[in-house]
Amino acid sequence: MPASAQSKGGDLVSVLRADPKGLVLAFPSGGDTQVVSGKIYEGLLNYSTDLKPQPSLARDWQVSADGLTYTFKLQLDVKWSDGEKFTSADVVFSLSEMLPNTNSSAKQALAEVKTIAAPDPETVVITLSKPVPYFLLVFPRQQMPMMPKHIYAGTDFAKNPANANPVGTGPFKLAEWRRGSFIRLARNELYWNKELPYLDSITFRIMPDAASRAIAVESGDVQVATSLEISATDIERFRANGELEMTSQGWEYYSTQAVLQMNLRKPMFDDVRFRKALYHAIDRKFVLDRIWHGLGRIATGPVGAGIPYYTADVPQYAFDMGKAKQLLDDMGYRADAAGKRHDQKGNPLKVSLLILPGEPYDRLAEYLREAWRAIGVETELQTTDLGNWYDRLGNWNFDIAIATLGQLADPGIGCRGYYHSANIRKGVMFSNMGGYANPEVDAWFDKAAVEMDSAKRGELYARVQRKLVEDAAMIWLLDLDRLTIYQKNIKNLVTDGFGPRGGWDQAYIAN
Repeated sequence: MPASAQSKGGDLVSVLRADPKGLVLAFPSGGDTQVVSGKIYEGLLNYSTDLKPQPSLARDWQVSADGLTYTFKLQLDVKWSDGEKFTSADVVFSLSEMLPNTNSSAKQALAEVKTIAAPDPETVVITLSKPVPYFLLVFPRQQMPMMPKHIYAGTDFAKNPANANPVGTGPFKLAEWRRGSFIRLARNELYWNKELPYLDSITFRIMPDAASRAIAVESGDVQVATSLEISATDIERFRANGELEMTSQGWEYYSTQAVLQMNLRKPMFDDVRFRKALYHAIDRKFVLDRIWHGLGRIATGPVGAGIPYYTADVPQYAFDMGKAKQLLDDMGYRADAAGKRHDQKGNPLKVSLLILPGEPYDRLAEYLREAWRAIGVETELQTTDLGNWYDRLGNWNFDIAIATLGQLADPGIGCRGYYHSANIRKGVMFSNMGGYANPEVDAWFDKAAVEMDSAKRGELYARVQRKLVEDAAMIWLLDLDRLTIYQKNIKNLVTDGFGPRGGWDQAYIAN
């Protein structure tokens, strides 16, 4: 629905827990970066809430009958926010040079690409070596942003000065970033869709304190937030007062899971019995009901229940303290009279838990410390800011870490990246950070990536799920329900499968 003339303009105020690590989507990025930079950058395609491809920088596309050739026709008269013309050369550069070297998920998604050609400035032709069943799902701005060749070609991508002032084709551009205070985006006057955006600007206030964020939303000082920034208890209260709109639409592409990422390189964690002991000691129903206040479902494994090819036919880890203790006994970690366990050298059995900053992860950490203490394992809680949390996970500097992982619409895009051994890349966030390596699982992932028969593909992913769960490659806690929370006068906010991480080009403030 178009905004009326009276609805154009205005500053939309949203909120973040902390400063993003950066604003360039070409690098591995968390949700905070994507919420801001999803308005600065664009991909070839966007996706509806039912994950159907929609035009973005590509106005049209055709797939050959053999599934090997994809021809994209680009939007006309597109400019970068610095005034340079966007052409097919930027697409070729992004897909063949920059993204495969900066983003592991992009590299995996493009693994079967044979050639990328630009027969003219408005056409891109991608040829695959084998058909890829999910290939049209890999082009959103959040995972495959188009990057300006004239700025990045021939440079050290990570050290390019432009990273501090991103240049995109999106509806907004960076106006000011006052660290610890706010990020302000202004309308991109060069945006190719001349009717959009409706807003003059978007301001993201940086508010580390959860109580302050809730007060700001409830008072109307902040007009948009998500369940990433607002605690479950506050969401319950917001529901009761009826003054705010809430929707779970706009999170379909991610289908986020709350997990415990274990570093399988570390002593104890390299033994599946230890991982299973920690798993059995967790009452995940308690975690769902009392920590997340029912906003989700108990996860069964590495593929969320809302993702294609999910199966519940996997080994189960029921809450069973007796089983957890027996597994530790079997490893030779006997409990003393006080219930504390020691290794063979007499050292206390102890792990460290790196906490994802914010609510409700601190409360989850306190629960886990008590749960594992009950089986004789001491837990050191480690707190840090968001930037250091990213660095420590990406550089494997942890025992266990509380994390949230997006599923990215298909197991070949999301799940594969977290468990395939080819994606063990130190220094790269949202890769195979735990170090899980199993040639059999790799082979199943590789076969599924090019299997066009849906039933056969489903069986391959079922094998993957069963084996990963059997190996306790990770502790999967919950399939999370995510919400976008906003004032009732904010319209057209959620228009695609990315919601708060989308472009917000059609959002407006009703009078």
